[in-house]
Amino acid sequence: MAGYQILSTLLKEELDQLTEEGRLFDREEMASRIREAENDRDKLMRLYTEMCGLPVREDYVYTEPSEYEEILPLCQLGNTVHPVEEDKLYDKLYGAWLGRCAGCALGQPVELWSREAIRNWCEKADAWPLDHYLPAHSRAEEEGAKLNNTYSTRDNLQHMPTDDDIRYTIIGLNLMRGQGDSWDSWDVGAAWLYSLPFRQLCTAENQAYLNFINVDENGPWGKPEHAVELLRRDKVNTYLNPYREWIGAQIRIDAYGYACAGDPHKAARLAHTDAFFSHIKNGVYGAMFFAALIAAAVTETSMDQAIECALREIPHTSRFYEAMIRAIEIADSAADEDELLTRVLEEYKQYNVVHTINNAALCLAAIRFSKENFEKALTLSVIGGMDTDCNGATVGSVMGAFCGASGIPEKWKTPLGDTLYSGLAGTHPIKISELAEQTCEVYRRFYR
Repeated sequence: MAGYQILSTLLKEELDQLTEEGRLFDREEMASRIREAENDRDKLMRLYTEMCGLPVREDYVYTEPSEYEEILPLCQLGNTVHPVEEDKLYDKLYGAWLGRCAGCALGQPVELWSREAIRNWCEKADAWPLDHYLPAHSRAEEEGAKLNNTYSTRDNLQHMPTDDDIRYTIIGLNLMRGQGDSWDSWDVGAAWLYSLPFRQLCTAENQAYLNFINVDENGPWGKPEHAVELLRRDKVNTYLNPYREWIGAQIRIDAYGYACAGDPHKAARLAHTDAFFSHIKNGVYGAMFFAALIAAAVTETSMDQAIECALREIPHTSRFYEAMIRAIEIADSAADEDELLTRVLEEYKQYNVVHTINNAALCLAAIRFSKENFEKALTLSVIGGMDTDCNGATVGSVMGAFCGASGIPEKWKTPLGDTLYSGLAGTHPIKISELAEQTCEVYRRFYR
C-alpha cells in the first residue's frame, strides 16, 4: 500500500524533495523512467531504491541534520528559563489557545487559495481590508468562487470547528498530561494510532502512520525495547515519504510551546521529539522554531526578543534559518502589506504551497511586520494564501501567547463561544478555557 498517493505519484513528488535536498541526478531522465514504469510496482521500487542512494551535489552549501544531538552544535544556543508569573499564566495560555483557534477558523474557508483569490472574495464582499473572519458570501460567487466551508465564517461561526491543526495540539497536551516530558517519538506514533483514523491524516503524517503500523509489532500489548531505534531502522519518517519537509510537523507542536512557556529550549526539544516521527531536516526545524517562539512569546517583553530566542534553537547552516533571516529583512524593509506579501511569496515560489519553509517565512514576516498587533498579524498570515488555516493557527498561537487572552479583541474571541469541537474522544466538544487550565497544570508540573 502506497498511502497518501499511488506509488508513481509518490516517486514523482520525491523528485521535488531530492532537488531541494541538493541530490545529484538528471531530473528529466528520472521523471521519464517513472512514467515508463507506469504502475509496475517492482520497477518503481527499484527506481525508488536508486533514488534513495543519490549523492549530494558538491556545491550544496547547507548542512541539515535531523538527529537532535547533531542539530545542537549547529545552533547558537543560550536561552535561559524565564518562569511565568502565576497571575499571568492562565491569561497567556488561554490567549494562546484562543489565538490558535481564531487563526485556524479564519483560514479554514480559503485553505490553499491564492492571495489574489482571497482578496477578490473579500473585495467583492465589501470586506477589504480584511479585519474580521471571512464573510460567508461574496459577489465572487458569481464568477464561480466557492469557500471550502461557510461554518467558520463571520456569519455562522459559533465554536471552533474540528481541524487537524487543533487535534494535534490536543494530542500533544495529552501526551504531556499523561507522561510529563518522558515520552519519545514512538509514543507520538502510538498516540496517533489510538486517536486518529488513517484518513484523518495528510501527506507526511499519512506516510509515517502507515510505516509505523508495519513496525509496531507489539501493538497495544507494550512498547518494544529500543523503540526509537526501530523507528530509525525502518525509516518511519522517510520511507516513501516525499512530504518529510512539508508543514505537518510545524502545525503539531504548539502545546509544547504552551507547556514550556518561558523555556524555548525545552519547547524546541519536545517539538523535535514529536516532529522526528514523521519529518526530517527543515520539516523538523519549523516545528522547533515555532515551539520556541511560542514559549518565548509568553515571557519576553517584545516580539523581536522572542524571535531572537527562537532563532537560537535551529541550525544556522540550514535553508530554514536562511529563510527566517530573509523574512525578517523583508518585514523590516517592506513599505506596506502588499510589498511584504509580494516579496515573501516571490522569494519562495519554488516550494509546494504546503512546504515548511515558504509558509514559515510568511508567518514570521506577518508577525514581525505587525509590530505586536494581534489582528494585523493574524489577517496578514491568511491573506497571503498558501496553507491559510495552518498559518493562521500558528500566528494566532504566537500572538495570543504574547498578548494574552485579555489582549485579543473581542470580535475574535466571542464568535468562538469558548468551545472547541476537536473530533477526538473526550474533547468533542470541550471548553477552550478548560484546555487552557489543563495546560497550566502541565506547566506547573514542569516548573513548580
